[in-house]
Amino acid sequence: MSKIIVIGIDSATFDIIEPLVNQGKLPVFARFMKEGVWGRLRSTIPPVTPPAWTSFMTGKNPGKHGIFDFYGYTTSGYERPVINSQSIKSKTLWRILSEKGKTAGVVNVPLTYPPEEVNGYLIPGMQYAFNVDKGFTYPKELLSEIEKKFGKYEVIYGDERSLYTNELDHFVSKWKEITRKRQEVILYLLDKYETDFFMAVFYSIDPIQHHFWKFYDRNHPQYDKELAKKYGDIIPEFYQLIDANIGQILDKVDKNTTVFVVSDHGAGSHAGGFFVNKWLMKKKLLKIKKRYYPLLWIRWPHIFFKIMKRLGHPAIAWTIPMDLYNQLKNKVDPREGIRLSQIIDWKKTKAYAGNYTEQGIYINLKGREVDGIVDKDEYPELKASIADALCNLIDPKTKTKVVDTVLEKEEVYHGPYGEFAPDLFVLMKGGDVLLQKDIHRGIFSHNPHISGTHRMDGIFIAKGGMLNDSLELENLNIVDIAPTILYLLGVEVPEDMDGRVLKEIIKDDFLKQHPVKYGHSSSLAKQEGSFDEGDANAIREKLRNLGYA
Repeated sequence: MSKIIVIGIDSATFDIIEPLVNQGKLPVFARFMKEGVWGRLRSTIPPVTPPAWTSFMTGKNPGKHGIFDFYGYTTSGYERPVINSQSIKSKTLWRILSEKGKTAGVVNVPLTYPPEEVNGYLIPGMQYAFNVDKGFTYPKELLSEIEKKFGKYEVIYGDERSLYTNELDHFVSKWKEITRKRQEVILYLLDKYETDFFMAVFYSIDPIQHHFWKFYDRNHPQYDKELAKKYGDIIPEFYQLIDANIGQILDKVDKNTTVFVVSDHGAGSHAGGFFVNKWLMKKKLLKIKKRYYPLLWIRWPHIFFKIMKRLGHPAIAWTIPMDLYNQLKNKVDPREGIRLSQIIDWKKTKAYAGNYTEQGIYINLKGREVDGIVDKDEYPELKASIADALCNLIDPKTKTKVVDTVLEKEEVYHGPYGEFAPDLFVLMKGGDVLLQKDIHRGIFSHNPHISGTHRMDGIFIAKGGMLNDSLELENLNIVDIAPTILYLLGVEVPEDMDGRVLKEIIKDDFLKQHPVKYGHSSSLAKQEGSFDEGDANAIREKLRNLGYA
């Protein structure tokens, strides 16, 4: 039976790959697409890292695996905990394989900390504890082995300077170094540890696109001709770097290995923000505690906020660090550091925005939220009125509607955990204007922090002896990959997976000789996993510096 290698490229998009292939700049991608099967891979709604990669690794929609964001459910309170891998309510692909006697090696897949015990090894991806002495890898001694040979091993990087300024040389250098070392570790592990299944995720494309899209895209409202001379080729340069890395990995592949290249979502321009909490205030659906009016409506000096934070005031979540104070004090509005969960008057609020990465709205429902005030009888009508108002929302500048559609959570997810998702998902036209949480801005406001964001269509490419050749595909979904991999490795597909085995990519003779077999559910007993306060604050800072908060 075949072995399988999965190369994950977070945020990769054919919108960049295909032009570069046509220009002859991605020879490995070009050969892979010509000889293999490929197509656009539909992500989750919204297309964001935690639910998307978890849907990949479980073959299920978020309503079944329970992961909707970087944070826990609103039932935990309005200041939601940072979740970890123990919050996933379904068995992962590598856990299923391990239980069936297959060996697995997993490197840097997001939301895999703390690491599961697998029949092989696992190095977690983003959203991990920063104290590696707690047992960063499985087995625990693997990290020491890697760092002894390659030096300090880093998973992600972000900082305030790169988020708020155009001084980005250090950011590029850091991500090149992270990518280089990850490649060295991948090649080392492939040589030393033979496994039936291997997967590694390159994350660099995602933060690079977030920060550099405005230099790559001439139509972006922040496009700067002079800065584009310096930074305009950074995004293509990183795709070329990954292309070369894939080529080196393929050099280690024999004829019995099937290779998948996938991304969790695509990418595109991020031109502005719709500040939905401010809009909900205008609709009198969200209220602020009166004592916080001066804090919110007056831009006090940074030092005022820093003193409040130093005194432990709960309304201040973060301030700019002192070593960057002079550089950032005129670029950062200190009100960005206000903790909304503290200043919102929940006992008078009927609806509020989820986290930026959720792109949704929650109803402050009695019996679910801690201070819920909306009765179940009022709930359907309130949702409908909010959705109707959003669908008729007009951008005052363009005089056009800005919302494509508003979906109720039941239209997006199904399963026992769907009830914990945002009540409404807002899909903005074009995807380049996104919901934002801040209240101190106008309803429509430019978002200067990141210029690229996510899109629904990621990438899928596959090649191997059991697969068809030279075939472009349609109707691919991220939940389809796990059942397809299980099938190709001769393992039963759990009956409760939402994805399908992609029979169209597999040769007819192989399908006839190996009919798809289904097995028991892969769901897990209800479990919760979150970080302690120190790790959670460190993760929040990393997410903020990457533009996710």
